[in-house]
Amino acid sequence: MKPRTEDEILSRAPITTKFGDKEYSIPLLAVMAQREWRKKLFAELAPILAALDFKADGASVLKGLTAALLEFPEKLVELVFLYAPDLPRDEILTDATEEQIILAFDQIKALAFPFSPPLMEMRQIFKAVGSQPSANSTN
Repeated sequence: MKPRTEDEILSRAPITTKFGDKEYSIPLLAVMAQREWRKKLFAELAPILAALDFKADGASVLKGLTAALLEFPEKLVELVFLYAPDLPRDEILTDATEEQIILAFDQIKALAFPFSPPLMEMRQIFKAVGSQPSANSTN
C-alpha cells in the first residue's frame, strides 16, 4: 500500500480498492464520523482480542484462537462496510477474495488512524531524550 500524497490528502481524494475484478472508490469520512467508526472498530474487535489470552491454559487458548479465527474475518468485513456503507455488499461478498477485503481494511485503517505515525515518532523522541511526559503535566 503506497502512502497517500499531499494532494490526495488535501483534496480528500477517495481511496480506490479492488474487489473481484472491479475497482471501487471509498470516500473519506470527516472527523466526527471517523471517530465513531474507530469506536465501532474497538467495540467489535475488543472481545475477540480479549479472548486471545495466551497466558491461559491450553484449552482456553485453543478456544479463544478458534473463535478469533472464525470471527475476526467476519468482523473485518463488517468494518469495511460500516466505513463505506454505499458499497454493493452482496456483489462484493460474491466476487471479492478475503485478501482483497484485508487490503481494503488496511487502507481504511490507515485513514482512520492517521495519528499513529506521529504518535510513534513522539514516543521515540521522548525515549531518546530520556524522559516520559507525565500524565499530569500541563505544559
